Amino acid sequence: MEYLNGIAPADAMVHVLLERRAAETPEATFFSFGDGVHTLGDFNAASNRLARNLETFGITTGTHVAVLMETSVDYLCLWLALSKLGAVEIPINTAFRGDLLKHVLATCEATVCILDDKFTDVFRAVYPEGAPFELVFCRSGDAVAPAGVFRDFRSLLDPADDSDLRKPLQHDAIASIIFTSGTTGPSKGVMLSHHYLCAYGLMYAEINGLQDDDVILNFLPFFHIAAKFLTIATLACGGRMRLQPRLSISTFWDEVRAHRVTNFVGVGGICNMLISRPENPDDANSTIRTIYAVPDPADIHREIERRFGCKLTTVYGSTEVGLPLFRGVHDAYRPGSCGRISPYCDVQIVDQNDQPLGVGETGEIVVRPKRPFLIGSGYVSMPDRTISAWRNLWLHSGDRGHFDADGWYYFDDRATDSIRRRGENISSFEVELLVAKHPAVAEAVAVATPSEVGEDEVWVLVLLRENHTLLPEDLLRHCSLHMPYFMIPRFIDIVDDLPRTSTAKVEKYKIRATGRSACTWDREAAGWTVTRHGVFPPGSWDASRAGDVPVPLGGAPARATDQGDIYRQHTC
Repeated sequence: MEYLNGIAPADAMVHVLLERRAAETPEATFFSFGDGVHTLGDFNAASNRLARNLETFGITTGTHVAVLMETSVDYLCLWLALSKLGAVEIPINTAFRGDLLKHVLATCEATVCILDDKFTDVFRAVYPEGAPFELVFCRSGDAVAPAGVFRDFRSLLDPADDSDLRKPLQHDAIASIIFTSGTTGPSKGVMLSHHYLCAYGLMYAEINGLQDDDVILNFLPFFHIAAKFLTIATLACGGRMRLQPRLSISTFWDEVRAHRVTNFVGVGGICNMLISRPENPDDANSTIRTIYAVPDPADIHREIERRFGCKLTTVYGSTEVGLPLFRGVHDAYRPGSCGRISPYCDVQIVDQNDQPLGVGETGEIVVRPKRPFLIGSGYVSMPDRTISAWRNLWLHSGDRGHFDADGWYYFDDRATDSIRRRGENISSFEVELLVAKHPAVAEAVAVATPSEVGEDEVWVLVLLRENHTLLPEDLLRHCSLHMPYFMIPRFIDIVDDLPRTSTAKVEKYKIRATGRSACTWDREAAGWTVTRHGVFPPGSWDASRAGDVPVPLGGAPARATDQGDIYRQHTC
């Protein structure tokens, strides 16, 4: 049986796609990064050498390997090498630290960790001696002799046999574990089989009509599934990839023209940022054919297609459910809709008792595949959460939606308690847990509040302990020490009471419905700046000195000016 771009199910593994393309056209370009160009043949050989060197350290089929690295050629090579070995790659959000990092590393069952040198201190703060990990490889240019379980990553780059390993791997085995927002609990690691991970990229190629002359721009971090499915789509369609460590709005179109980019992911507020820049007569004079817009902004959809001379595609999907609803490059446009049902899935809208609802009725979106291994394989180390999500033969998304009489589906809201900010799913549970670590805080509530550039901002309401006082600025500093920068709340309210049910549960829907007040503290209005480097009081941020720029949040910055790097390593 063949399907999904003609790939047989047993061959749906990313390293198999690489090896086939490398055998067919070894001199063809696979991707470029910076000033370097990497051919299929050379890159496949490099990943084979890396795989064989990993194997000398006992890393083999089934080994769980945590990876804390930013986008680089080495990381891409490592991912393919682990796939060739049948090891389980577990990419970690590079902004995680402290309790969040410890939870992820403890949950994922990894025995090996590979990290960039810049994250060594973050890792050592959680595991000072490296234990319980058997091996920790540090990628650094420094000639520092490793100690204990720590090893130098450069030892993995030593010369070795560069022929394909041809290990007898099963396509249904777990290839990766990607952590996603825990919504009402800690972050959950979604187990992805080789087949499901590969199919994600194959479906992306189909939805966007990608061909062998396409050039895909990939600026997304590899701890999210998007960077991976863009790489797989490149291999599937026979095109090329332009790999970047981040997205710069100010130089975006220069990059597109220089590398003749034809496709990219417009996640989060990127479409809004691009359209908000002053119109240029050359806007439509580009190579862009398709923008995969998630979400597809209905208010500017037609303007984007007109101004940039391209086609917008869109989907409803997640790490767990894949891409069960989509509007492809050849489909008609239905404003506000995330598409129709994929031929590879069944989708229903159900009530609280899992009974199907009819046209126009809002309920939970549930999904099941028509073919094996086209959704996630459960949550690592969380059997109870797996059973709950995969109940009654349907995968429950936790999202609410409806469909119309023509079979078009619409995403309405999140039934689960999560916040979607700049393409990142943020667990309100984790925000509340970390805010409550402050000694003055008795209770913390985190909710989503609308952002001027699309999606949400993080809004925190706190009750204080008796005889304690707390300034919003001090809570902001506390957050910068305990949570990733993209999770740090923009809005803070210190309150005397919260709306509650008769059983004392906080009624978040009432908080969202009432909305922020004139007394709500807004860090941006107060002049504070948040970047990946930390939190900066008014007047203390020097972008030229720090070599980075703040994430454009709210108000005027919604019109992306020449601020340079916008999306760092936290975009989905």
